Amino acid sequence: MPRLKVFSNKKYRIIFEMETGTEILSGINGNPDPFCLELPSLLDIGIMGTCGRKCAFCYQGHINEPNMTLSDFKLIIDQVKYHVNQVALGGRGDPNKHRDFKKILEYCRKNNVVPNYTTSGFNLTDKEIEISKLCGAVAVSDYDEDYTYDAIRRFIKAGIKTNIHKLFSKNTYDDCLKILHGYNPWKIIIGQKGISSNVNIKKLNAIVFLLFKPQGAGKNIDLMPTPFQIKRFSELIYKSKAKCKVGMDSCLVNHTIKYVKLTPIQKMSVDTCEGARMSAYITPDLRFMPCSFANHNTAVQITGKNIKELWDNGHPFKNFRKVLSKTPGTCPIEF
Repeated sequence: MPRLKVFSNKKYRIIFEMETGTEILSGINGNPDPFCLELPSLLDIGIMGTCGRKCAFCYQGHINEPNMTLSDFKLIIDQVKYHVNQVALGGRGDPNKHRDFKKILEYCRKNNVVPNYTTSGFNLTDKEIEISKLCGAVAVSDYDEDYTYDAIRRFIKAGIKTNIHKLFSKNTYDDCLKILHGYNPWKIIIGQKGISSNVNIKKLNAIVFLLFKPQGAGKNIDLMPTPFQIKRFSELIYKSKAKCKVGMDSCLVNHTIKYVKLTPIQKMSVDTCEGARMSAYITPDLRFMPCSFANHNTAVQITGKNIKELWDNGHPFKNFRKVLSKTPGTCPIEF
């Protein structure tokens, strides 16, 4: 597998370092950096349609449907492999439980696409950990459970680049701020559930804060951070004293930039919504949409169709780009 993957056209060039995940995008031939790519460089693919956990805050909701088939996954990769640098495997449930998990990762690598995925760590097997070495990185969602921290420790021990996904909500605000102040909330502490976390934060690749989305099962739950909480978080995230790297999803970036003035370097390090511009989501039943939080009813079906054509002309994508071109730093979805 090549170390570098390069795509260029008359207007821009993308250089992707496949081992580190570093991506450099720049305009060429006198053109500015592009607002939108020919096809996404990051594709979120929901290979899982079924989850039995029924988490109260799940933005995907509790609807169960069949998992994506291996053949359908291959058809997607075949169409986008020259443009897409990374895929984020997700959907409802843990991607490592997909019956063709290993074949999915292998097909990505065969086509010079780096696979990544997020898991709860529930019932994680040694075989799944070994297979996960094919990934660029693995993220474990912090569910404050024994299996969460056990999975993190085991991924790190296996030499896999490991992130923690930490939900930023009204209820997790205090813990998130502690992390930014340099405190390790997972260092041999006994939580309310009697859990000994014991995670060496210095061995993590990063902690990524994800803004709570009142979508799906969480649409009737009052967990959105208050303006004060977002403001305080914003003042700290760009001056983080955390013991490892920290990051945010673009949904949270949209909020933080309202409260701080970014330095030139910081402006290069964070980005606002990339939906329909540089990223997109495909559901387990092959519906294509700008992001996984968008209204599934507005998605376009890709079965028997050209993904490039839908990316260029599909209504949800054109609408997203219209909103973001006029008001960058906002969310085209009204929660």
